[in-house]
Amino acid sequence: MNNRFTYQHFVTNNVFSLLDPIFFVLLLFSIFLFIMIFIKKIPIWLCALFSSLTVIVSAQLLWFSGIIADELNLGGSAKDFILFIVICIIQCLTLWMVIMKNYKKVPQRSAT
Repeated sequence: MNNRFTYQHFVTNNVFSLLDPIFFVLLLFSIFLFIMIFIKKIPIWLCALFSSLTVIVSAQLLWFSGIIADELNLGGSAKDFILFIVICIIQCLTLWMVIMKNYKKVPQRSAT
């Protein structure tokens, strides 16, 4: 019997690791968005949209990873949780930088 498509190939050291590459892609996208803020002016709504979507997708991915690991009687990956936290921190810093960058551009009114 061919066991090539069983869940054994998605397990590393008794930890479910199938979704790890997707977390790394989301992390690279987060870093790319953070770098783009320094290079180019990005509208707040566009940055907020991509930041929130990235955090939502990574949270769903972490949730599904936990459900799948539980159903297969495997351990959850601590690496996925750390990547999720790093993605959230980078996206919060990205939003903060965009807001501060656009806040400095607004002219201040004088008191006279």
